[in-house]
Amino acid sequence: MHNLELARRIVRLALSEAASAGQSRVSAVRVRVGAWACGEPGHLKHSFEYAARGTPLEGADLHVDLVQPSARCEDCGSSFEPATSLLKCGVCGSLRITLEQTREIEVDGVES
Repeated sequence: MHNLELARRIVRLALSEAASAGQSRVSAVRVRVGAWACGEPGHLKHSFEYAARGTPLEGADLHVDLVQPSARCEDCGSSFEPATSLLKCGVCGSLRITLEQTREIEVDGVES
């Protein structure tokens, strides 16, 4: 996912959370982002600054917690963190893999 598109999605999610909490201004946003969705948190922060312009999030700090991908083997049941997009079980060698976390985006909180 392109960083600007990801940043715009974070802005939408954070604005919704701030509105639900009755916050008119936000000073910080905490997010959990799948590592495969965001290559470099610094680039995402820059895109967030751009996407937040003219919103109650303008000037807010973005705190990014990168979540490493996780997968589960359908044959032997082992769980692992895939190092690359080649999904092969390190225990039994199976290619029947289910991704459990890869590109998720979750707003952990907004601070006023």
